[in-house]
Amino acid sequence: MKKNKHVLISGGSSGIGLALAKQFFAEGASVTIIARRKDVLLSAQHEIERQRVGPEQILDTISVDVTKFSDLSAALGKSLSNFDILINSAGIAYPGKFIDLDQKIFGEVMDVNYIGTVNLTKLIVPKMIKNKTGYIVNISSLAAVIGIYGYSAYAPSKYAVRGFSRCIRAELKSYGIDVSVVLPPDTDTPQLEFERTLLPEITHEINKKGGVLSPEKVAADIIKGMRKKKFTIIPGLEGKILYLLAPIFGRYFYHFAVKMEK
Repeated sequence: MKKNKHVLISGGSSGIGLALAKQFFAEGASVTIIARRKDVLLSAQHEIERQRVGPEQILDTISVDVTKFSDLSAALGKSLSNFDILINSAGIAYPGKFIDLDQKIFGEVMDVNYIGTVNLTKLIVPKMIKNKTGYIVNISSLAAVIGIYGYSAYAPSKYAVRGFSRCIRAELKSYGIDVSVVLPPDTDTPQLEFERTLLPEITHEINKKGGVLSPEKVAADIIKGMRKKKFTIIPGLEGKILYLLAPIFGRYFYHFAVKMEK
């Protein structure tokens, strides 16, 4: 991306968000990352700093919960006009059988994955409109293409992110603002490691049939898609195949899960 761009990344302290921050910074962009934990932010900042290519680059961190709109607004403050690119990468997943999941899990996952995306976009978009330029990238999931057994809390939140992206894309285009939605497959992140400790056996068997990408590969594919201004960005070949053949794979995963339940 261009050296004079400033990129704001939620969930930028680990996983795909951190990989994006490092790659943007290595290309000469300024970067600000958002996450809740200050210690993890500090560690991420050190990693990103190693990619510096020029003294003029800004590297900043903001410790705030994206689900809390007033806190987010206060934390961003006057810097709202500084950002040319917004990456909504903050997200959580909590797999498990629907009947076993605590009801509060559904609200928590939706708050972070969807409402967090809406909150940050709501704050950043007015300045982008004023500047007549901007780029918003929302990280959804291939789970938003095929609802997978064991992800009744996670997949709907990512469906929501995908639908939200479609809506704002149409509304913001006339203001010179581009929008992309990313549908990554399983990615080797701390979040995935956590999920694996909770996966139902059927979900584990389904997931074994797909590959796992590195966050660096996902980030590189996202930036490549942004350069082409693609709306739907699907990292990796297997993900593209699954997306194109979603009706076939959807039926297969459904019948596979039903068969294993018996």
